[in-house]
Amino acid sequence: MQRRSQTDIAARGVVAPVSVRSATTDTGEPAERGDQSTISSIHIPSVHRCKRGIGGWSEQLEEFLKYFLKFFSVPICLLFVVGCGGVSTRLLPPDGTVAQTGWPRALRLLLGTQLAPTADVIEVAVCKVPLSTTDPIYGQLPLRLTLTPADLASKLNTTVTAYFEALSHGLYHPTFIAGATLEMSSDETHDHCVERAIDTSAQQTSVVMVVGNAEHLADQSGGWGRVGLPCSARFCSALKTRRALYVGASDFHPSWGATPAVDLTEHEIGHTLGLPHSGDPDSANQHASDIDLMSNSAAPRTTRPDSRNGPDTLAINRVVLGWLPVRAITVAAPGGATFVLSPSTGSTGLRMVVLPVRDGSFLTVEYLTADGFNEFLPTAGVAVHRIDQAAAACTHGDDAGSEPAESCIGVQRVQATLGSAAPHLQLLATNGDSWQLSGWTITVGTPGSTMQVEVRPADG
Repeated sequence: MQRRSQTDIAARGVVAPVSVRSATTDTGEPAERGDQSTISSIHIPSVHRCKRGIGGWSEQLEEFLKYFLKFFSVPICLLFVVGCGGVSTRLLPPDGTVAQTGWPRALRLLLGTQLAPTADVIEVAVCKVPLSTTDPIYGQLPLRLTLTPADLASKLNTTVTAYFEALSHGLYHPTFIAGATLEMSSDETHDHCVERAIDTSAQQTSVVMVVGNAEHLADQSGGWGRVGLPCSARFCSALKTRRALYVGASDFHPSWGATPAVDLTEHEIGHTLGLPHSGDPDSANQHASDIDLMSNSAAPRTTRPDSRNGPDTLAINRVVLGWLPVRAITVAAPGGATFVLSPSTGSTGLRMVVLPVRDGSFLTVEYLTADGFNEFLPTAGVAVHRIDQAAAACTHGDDAGSEPAESCIGVQRVQATLGSAAPHLQLLATNGDSWQLSGWTITVGTPGSTMQVEVRPADG
């Protein structure tokens, strides 16, 4: 979940009560709790979702040929086709991992799960919040916007759809359709309204997006997203999975102009796809990184007030969703090596180097360039993240400690930004610069169309 900062509000000239949350964080409610509904009678698991297959047929065919003869006797239930509007998921060996000799088990587990769909039908509903509401997220703020599902869907189809098609290199296509307009009663919360919107959604809808027509208090989250219940059918309707996202009215305030601020919506869609936050998981502000959509999604507006989309996302998120192929990843040998990295946001070349740390954790090294959705970055350079899915890492939500070791692969997974302080714009960007992180020394060359990176054990 994310909240709108007062700086962000000032930048767009809103003079009304400055209580709108920005897409700088979506702390705690309910995505931080595991993206669960607050309605006591409904429990929606946070880390489970439909395993959705997408394009990348070369990788899937390669894996199929690799495993079919070896595992043809595996019961069909291990090879079932799942997905929500997509093709089948990767075929996996019995332990649920993708076998890559020498690759950390934690990475292999991620390669076997959470593929994004090729398409999502996102039904947009509006919740009309009464002035007498008792939902604490709104307080007694008087602003109510005139919003219609059809107008919102039209604007989101122009902005958010294009954003994700670019982010995924054409592998993911969200389409927004108009849903219902619902009246909230005084004693209902926005969570209740979301559940009612799901109940009225169409059979072809895979995600329900609810927009409240009221702004939120300054200390409340701006929105949330959840993956919903598991589903093993070829298409997963939101009626079955309860997959959903919610945002308040602030991003659609007329002061934004013709194009609303859609970075928060993009962030919450990321949660519905199973992506976790990144940044500083041990700090009070777990969304302090400016280099990932799944952290401070409003980062581009810090220097470019006219920006409406979020920044790009991390290589590891692309890998998990199937938007970055396995052939674009390499795992460093124990003695290290020198690599030539292409931009992780691009479509060719080596785009992610993995440095093993321990069985449940590894480092990712990627090259970010100041272009596209990352045009706001002060310079190109190398970013490093620690990906941790060991049981001890799953301690930042309501489901903390409830999962076995190495199963923390969804929204509970820790993706910590290393090497610099928040907002983590100090990338490794100068020839000869190096960081020592988690037993590895990472040294870079001169940034250009590619970046040379040398990785060695720190005690070597």
